[in-house]
Amino acid sequence: MIEVRLVSPDSQEEADFLRLPGKLYAKKQLLQNRREEKEQISGQHVLSHYYDLKAFVVYRDEMVRARGVLTLYPEDKSAYLGYFEAYDDLEAVQTLIATVKSEAALAGKEGILGPVNASFWLGYRMKLSDFDRAPFTGEPHQLSYYPRLWEACGFVVQEYYRSNFYQKIAKEDHQEKLAQRFRLFKEKGYQIGPPKRSHWQTDVTSVFSLLSKVYQRFPLYKAISAKEFSQLFAPFEQALDFSMVQLAYDEDRLIGFLIALPDYGSSVYGSMSFWEKCRFLKTRFRANRYIILYLGIDPAYPGLGKALTYPIYQSIRKRGARTVAALIHQGKLTQGYVPSLQEKTTVYALYHMKIN
Repeated sequence: MIEVRLVSPDSQEEADFLRLPGKLYAKKQLLQNRREEKEQISGQHVLSHYYDLKAFVVYRDEMVRARGVLTLYPEDKSAYLGYFEAYDDLEAVQTLIATVKSEAALAGKEGILGPVNASFWLGYRMKLSDFDRAPFTGEPHQLSYYPRLWEACGFVVQEYYRSNFYQKIAKEDHQEKLAQRFRLFKEKGYQIGPPKRSHWQTDVTSVFSLLSKVYQRFPLYKAISAKEFSQLFAPFEQALDFSMVQLAYDEDRLIGFLIALPDYGSSVYGSMSFWEKCRFLKTRFRANRYIILYLGIDPAYPGLGKALTYPIYQSIRKRGARTVAALIHQGKLTQGYVPSLQEKTTVYALYHMKIN
């Protein structure tokens, strides 16, 4: 018998909800943030006041088979389905989706978007390829049969995203176009360079302001406060190699930023042992691969993205590292970071289902 149960704080259902990812993934592919999930279930997450949330666990003969979270924003026509995990059990997943669909319809929603872990700021998209590769830090990572299960339940792709992987840069490679763009902006008097760790708390406020302006055109974007942003991304600061961050200023106004994160893989999720902490510090100092994760440019400064890319490109070349330009909305010009060095691409999707 298949049964769907609502998850409440500190219940057996919550324990089962939290335990499922660890049963499905090997350690190097497990990207679960248990603290975040517990805060969502209890309604104590920093963003919880923006939405209503219901978590569900599906059982077959008392054995956990699937889980998911329905998120409802009062102002949105569509609900969100996220924190989804499941065995390859179509009937169990169909039962979960039917429950979520019914709840969304009762709330007056016209459709369901997913996977979205409650918010644009917390994680969305489903991986469609390269499932055997260990995920890079910040990458959505699911099991290979998830797209098939979702599509069998009636979901269709609404948006595509890509991560482009680049080979090591040869010492003689120069990329003169990037260099010219960098020199042009410097000659015009714009300040381009890395922030100081001691000044980051001030800089991050400017980054949030520009990020909010640029990202508001993105699908699923929701405005949050600067304080909430700081709380969400406080752990992110410890993972930054500030020499791999570039900020551009027009006098005292931030007009662009590029953040390349050392690739820690899955090690930054959950608790770390002593030796894992040592490896973390070593990776932060010099990584084998860097993830171009955040790029924001004031639209009044076309070409600034290439100028910001140049010093990052130089640093990665000197370190003999590889690069990933991560999670680019299909059609964006930033897909072409350094086209001649591109090796492969991983594809992701945002799905949608209509509620009749």
